[in-house]
Amino acid sequence: MGQQEFQAIVLAAGKGTRLPEILEGRPKCLLPIGPYPMVWYPLQLLQRHGFTEVIVIVQEAEKQEIQQRLDRLQLKLKLDYYSIPTDAECGTADAMRLVSDKIKSDLVVLSCDSVIEVNLYPLLSKFREKDASIQLLLLEGGKDQDVVMPGPKSKYKAEKDLIGYDKTTSKVLFMASASDFEETVKLSGHLLRENPEMTISSNLLDAHVYIIKKWVVEYLAVTELLSAVKGELLPHVIKKQMLSAPVVVESDGNLEYGAIKPKVDDVFQYATYTEMDTKIDKASIFNKEEKLTSHPIRCYAYFTNSSAFGLRVNNVRSFLSCNLKIFEIFPTLTGLSERELVSQTSSIKSTQITKCTVGDMTIINEKTSLNLDVIANGCTIQSKTRINNSVLMDGVMVEENVVLDNCIVGEKAVIKSGSVLKNCLIGPHFVVAANTKKENVYLSNADGFMTID
Repeated sequence: MGQQEFQAIVLAAGKGTRLPEILEGRPKCLLPIGPYPMVWYPLQLLQRHGFTEVIVIVQEAEKQEIQQRLDRLQLKLKLDYYSIPTDAECGTADAMRLVSDKIKSDLVVLSCDSVIEVNLYPLLSKFREKDASIQLLLLEGGKDQDVVMPGPKSKYKAEKDLIGYDKTTSKVLFMASASDFEETVKLSGHLLRENPEMTISSNLLDAHVYIIKKWVVEYLAVTELLSAVKGELLPHVIKKQMLSAPVVVESDGNLEYGAIKPKVDDVFQYATYTEMDTKIDKASIFNKEEKLTSHPIRCYAYFTNSSAFGLRVNNVRSFLSCNLKIFEIFPTLTGLSERELVSQTSSIKSTQITKCTVGDMTIINEKTSLNLDVIANGCTIQSKTRINNSVLMDGVMVEENVVLDNCIVGEKAVIKSGSVLKNCLIGPHFVVAANTKKENVYLSNADGFMTID
């Protein structure tokens, strides 16, 4: 099984800076996708592929709440929680550095916001076959563009990755964010001369699913200048593929690397093929072909099927899109039945519910009409209410004679009777007054946001 030669880390310490309207200080990884918190999906993916232990990196202030929520879901995983200071500026690479001494084998790294339909076994097999240093999973981008965004109308500019790769070998040759460039993308002459057939795409999405050799983590542990995995570590290692491995000058006939702290560019000291690597290759259950080991650093991409679902839920648009599709994609995404989308602890008296997910301890009264909705835990929906294409987070109260259409309602918000809301964002704990009629607005108690009368 996969866990015998790979460890797994789920990064769940993100602060959700692109989700302020619906988070307002809450743990990003606990945002609901259907009736389950977001972080459940990468954990469940690992469980289905034979992993029994996962390192979960969280913020210190959120650790207890996250642990309690996941304990209730009864995953068959041993979760080892490691926390980072809540007030620290800690990137994803910084977080991995903190647990580097716990890494004893090659590593599978997933972000808590990666909701992806993928079979990990071919991905791991290709990693072994290529003898890759890093392998990243790439998705077809733009799968969250089919929703009408609630809230004030504004121009939306999708974030795009620029990824250069060799179509024949799937070797990754260049990686950057499109926002790093104003109009023109400048590439080195050496890169273009060495790779004249390189393809550069802006339509692929980095899924934040990485298979990483143990030596990369060892290198990261002593390289404090690299803070983010995607923005810094990956481009840094990818560029090193273009360099010739330097000749190490020995001192007195012997250089003891463990006795000194390597410089940032001394990555080649770590990119070596060890006796342990030989043993792993011989024992690996994954398919292997003859390896091309002409260069010690090799970065590859694995492309998902274009029809497979995959999103990074890191903004309001992708959050809404993922939730509105969850009823349709849940069986192929998780291997579970659609029945798992409606909690057995909920109380549903309505007979007019179509393609909805319902969380624990939620009450839905009679004479209500719900269509394509996500109703999270502990919500109450009173009679004579119509809700369509909307997401209600934990603890929402909807009184009688309310109409919600394409709305996101933050946790513990209250929608008073007679209200009609279309394309609206309602922040956590906000109370919408009785008989409110609003369209395309954001209603919130949060400081720094505009109050709408």
